[in-house]
Amino acid sequence: MARTQSRYKGRSVKYAFFDLDGTLIPVDSSILWAETLLSHVGKDEKQLRAERIQYDVDYKNGCLDINKFEDFEMKLLARFPRRELDELRVQYLKRDIMPHVLPIAVDLVKKYREAGARVVMITASYRYAVEPIAELFGIRDLICAEPEEKPDGEFTGRWISENFATQKVVNAERFIQKCGGSAADLKESAFFSDSMNDFPLLDHVARHGGKAVATNPDDRLRSTAQERHWEILELFSEHKLF
Repeated sequence: MARTQSRYKGRSVKYAFFDLDGTLIPVDSSILWAETLLSHVGKDEKQLRAERIQYDVDYKNGCLDINKFEDFEMKLLARFPRRELDELRVQYLKRDIMPHVLPIAVDLVKKYREAGARVVMITASYRYAVEPIAELFGIRDLICAEPEEKPDGEFTGRWISENFATQKVVNAERFIQKCGGSAADLKESAFFSDSMNDFPLLDHVARHGGKAVATNPDDRLRSTAQERHWEILELFSEHKLF
């Protein structure tokens, strides 16, 4: 039996890529996870929080240095033994994430998955923090930043790869190729994001004839989406973002 695929404007959707923070959930999981760690770090908490806040400002202003930010995140992660991290992550998911996994977003992902699209979460956050969130949405394929681990599972404080801005374009194409496809499949792809930082992949998908969806967009992305006649989707009109 031929696989049914989600469709738009008469075209099938083979790959549905979803950003996470602000797109599928109305909060920033990266900030909430960092705050969980910072509240238990003890020494240097005030200084580290100030650094983290500045990175958030840089992100919103579109001038984030992803290399420095990944260094910061990985060093913070490595300050904790894996056993303690696992315990903190369970608490964080229950307290900070699960209340914000809303039916409207779950149903959107489900619609594409059940229609036959390959559903992929593509986020700048790192695997340890976001993999269980992807599972809450029933998403198996995850493209994200990758921390370096020791053979015993402890984190080294270094990162293997990042997944931010233009790197999302590279990684999305690599994913499609690993699935046996090619750049031509972008014509039958969709990408949902809230942030102008994701403009490179939104634009890349749109220029190849795919579906760029500004989802709960920030002001800059909303303006760009209107100029380019991209779809604008409001999932969380009744929920405060961030």
